[in-house]
Amino acid sequence: LRRKLGDMTKKFEALEVKYLNLKEVAMGDTESNFERLKNSTDEREKDQATIIASLRKELLAQKSLSADSNTMRSRLQALESENARLTSETKTLNSSLAAAQNEIKTLTTKLAATRSASAAVQSADTVSGQKAPGSALKGQRTIMVGSAEAAKEAQIKQLKEDLYSDLTGLIVRGVKRGEEEDVYDCIQTGRNGTLHFHLAVADSEGASSYDEVEFTYIPLLDENRDRDLLDLLPDYLTEEIFFPRSSAARFYAKIQDCMTKKIELED
Repeated sequence: LRRKLGDMTKKFEALEVKYLNLKEVAMGDTESNFERLKNSTDEREKDQATIIASLRKELLAQKSLSADSNTMRSRLQALESENARLTSETKTLNSSLAAAQNEIKTLTTKLAATRSASAAVQSADTVSGQKAPGSALKGQRTIMVGSAEAAKEAQIKQLKEDLYSDLTGLIVRGVKRGEEEDVYDCIQTGRNGTLHFHLAVADSEGASSYDEVEFTYIPLLDENRDRDLLDLLPDYLTEEIFFPRSSAARFYAKIQDCMTKKIELED
């Protein structure tokens, strides 16, 4: 029993030594793991703090950019409103300028026609006021009376033409008589511009009736001068047209409508 007890005591002491050694080893590993875990946690906290600081800076920058964006958006809206107002004013001024230019062309044409008529009247008055020699005085009286009457008729004719052009906007600059046709040099004025054209009227002897006399519309358009007018006119008014006298009123109504009707072109 003593021997067995001694053996058991030795075994117990050996087990106790092993236990103590294992306990020391376990305590050392735990402390080492704790230190590693602590160091890793500290590093994570530092990294998170750095990331949070960086995110705060970016957030402040975003807020600043958002404020700048709102300011720029307000400025952009103000500039767009101003641009729309200026565009509207520009269109209005262009319309006023076009109307003024058309009026200037009309007045210039009328002035030229009036000057021509005045020159003819003055020429007739000069002829009627010339003093002839005594030997030819009796023969000149008839000529002077006829010249005075011709001057009055020219004045009345000019007044009629002025009234007609004021009412319709049509100015007849001249007439060229021919053997087969008469060619009228015409200008139609209106709010949309000035249309220059010739109107040839055939001799009525070759027609079956008065209403069947042939008219020929010949537009005199220039691509540079009449660029705006070409955009407004229909295609059939930019080419020669043949029609009978019975359709003359309808034809002129279309011309007058194109020249006086308000037309807005899309940009």
